Amino acid sequence: MNREQAITEAFVSLTDTVADDVDPLTLLRRLVDHCVHLTSMDAAGVMLANARGRLQSAVVTDERVELTEVFQAQVAEGPCIDSYNTGEPVHAADLADEDRWPVFTPLARAAGFAAAHSFPLQLRSQTIGALNLLARTPTPLSPQDGHLLQALVSTTTTSVLTWNRELLRPYDIVTRTQAALSAKSVLDIAVGMLAATAHITPAEGAQRLRAYAVTHHQRPTEIAEDLVRRRLTPDSVLAPPP
Repeated sequence: MNREQAITEAFVSLTDTVADDVDPLTLLRRLVDHCVHLTSMDAAGVMLANARGRLQSAVVTDERVELTEVFQAQVAEGPCIDSYNTGEPVHAADLADEDRWPVFTPLARAAGFAAAHSFPLQLRSQTIGALNLLARTPTPLSPQDGHLLQALVSTTTTSVLTWNRELLRPYDIVTRTQAALSAKSVLDIAVGMLAATAHITPAEGAQRLRAYAVTHHQRPTEIAEDLVRRRLTPDSVLAPPP
């Protein structure tokens, strides 16, 4: 598949809001995966604003990304925080030269990242979160990648804020994002259950959960809910497909 085909398929997948197995977290997961596959970035994540306006990690491609997002939320500084607060993209092509975030920057570099970029998840005047992009080496964003990322983010935000083909009303948006964050908490518990049962890493547990959901044509959040409520056992999810 060439790059043009890959980009087309990315936008098609991000506008799929009517399939039974698609929910906001699924769309955000697709967004971060596409961002890494289609650009020079090595890892990505999305933070969403909770009901009190504080950012929380929602999806990541790499566990270290979640660490950097937790750092940003705890110290209230970093590219995601700035992008969310200003509604504008924020770029740091080389964290070694950065003095904007005296606490976040050394923590991000210790996690193995040398560049960071962020784009707000914004529709009209409503900002619901921010996309976090990280690279292992100093990496400026090319104008081409910048335009592509902005388009991917805008498309995903519109899809996340769409319900029954209509955009959510402003006062429903907080409910939507809060539900996504609550689903993320349940997913984390379910992944932990799988990891503990199979003696695997949380990342491997998440992969096994998503694979089971695909095989059974269900949303990962539904599988996680069934695991947490004991309607499904970890062994049944971990078992090889028939």
